[in-house]
Amino acid sequence: MFKDTVSGKGVHIMDDFTTLDRKNTGAAKWDMARKRLGRDDVLVFSVADSDYETPKEVKAALQRRVRHGAYGYTLAGEAYHDAVMDFMERRYGLATERDWILPAPKVLTALALIIRAVTDKGAKILIQSPVYNNFPPLAEASDRTLVKSSLKREDGRFVMDYADLEKKFAAGVEVMVLCSPHNPVGRVWTRAELERLIELCKQYDVYLLSDEIHADIIMEGHTFISAGEFFADHDRLAVVTAPSKTFNIAGLHSANIIIKDESLRDKTKKTMRGLFIGAPNLLAMEALKAAYTECDYWVDHQNAHVKDNYERLVSAFRRWHEDVFVASLEGTYLAWVDVSVFGLTGKQAAERLAEEGVVVADGGVYGEEGRDYLRINLACSKEQLEEGLARMEKVFGDI
Repeated sequence: MFKDTVSGKGVHIMDDFTTLDRKNTGAAKWDMARKRLGRDDVLVFSVADSDYETPKEVKAALQRRVRHGAYGYTLAGEAYHDAVMDFMERRYGLATERDWILPAPKVLTALALIIRAVTDKGAKILIQSPVYNNFPPLAEASDRTLVKSSLKREDGRFVMDYADLEKKFAAGVEVMVLCSPHNPVGRVWTRAELERLIELCKQYDVYLLSDEIHADIIMEGHTFISAGEFFADHDRLAVVTAPSKTFNIAGLHSANIIIKDESLRDKTKKTMRGLFIGAPNLLAMEALKAAYTECDYWVDHQNAHVKDNYERLVSAFRRWHEDVFVASLEGTYLAWVDVSVFGLTGKQAAERLAEEGVVVADGGVYGEEGRDYLRINLACSKEQLEEGLARMEKVFGDI
């Protein structure tokens, strides 16, 4: 039995995040890995989606909609907006209004269009590195100028370098893209950290775009604070969120832009119209409504499962080397491991693991600051992780 945080009732979960065979389903990370390594027995811990089924309530909602038989143009509607508003207020205390929510197909699409809405070519766009490898193209692919501010590793976790941020804001940065919670270092930014960031953004008139796609995947003992809580303090602020990571529905393409300021919202809507970007497809909207209204118990259970997998991974790495650094996991389902104590870079470690049929992400793809790291996806069954760790031991246990 697992306790539902909304109803307080016990919920029996039949499927305890068991292994799901994704072979021959077009799953990007699995098919690419099999093709690259030329073998079928690969274990993949790279691309950030999960390797178990989405909640049964989401599957049921999709099946009902498919049985209807007509799949024409579909409005988001009040039920959709209510689901988004209620979920965010219930899960992490962010109060919004219906007009603030602009449905969109993807988080990256949303971020890119806001950047186009508020800046001209050549504008400086700042990201904090190491960070999700699709952040740099947000600037580079739209003829903007990419600016990086490195996170600092202190006391077992990563923190923002506010002095560096202020220096670069003062030098003309127009937009900062925040990863919150942070992929790949696993930070859940505290209220004090965000307050200081908002103060700097306001002081230098910097637009803050907060990617909160991992907002629901929070480990026990940590509290997610949405940047949206600071809407009253800074007009140049947008939050982008999605159910895709949490519920393993990234292939359906759905996201939501949340903007309080009317002027910024109008600019964003105008750009969306100009690019003919509208609401998610009808199946994505059905999945979101089911996920956000019926699946709180599942989110809590998944978070506990991810934490258990994280502890299992840390135990293994510490067994192989007592001084190995594994970033404290506060949010996301991604472990960030410094493999330099094994005498390897992330790229070298990833290549050796590939020889054992294990695919992980080389930390160097997230920025030069990640060159000594691996990113390992923990959103898998306990059995899959244990088999992966057994293969990893052949690399790290013998050094």
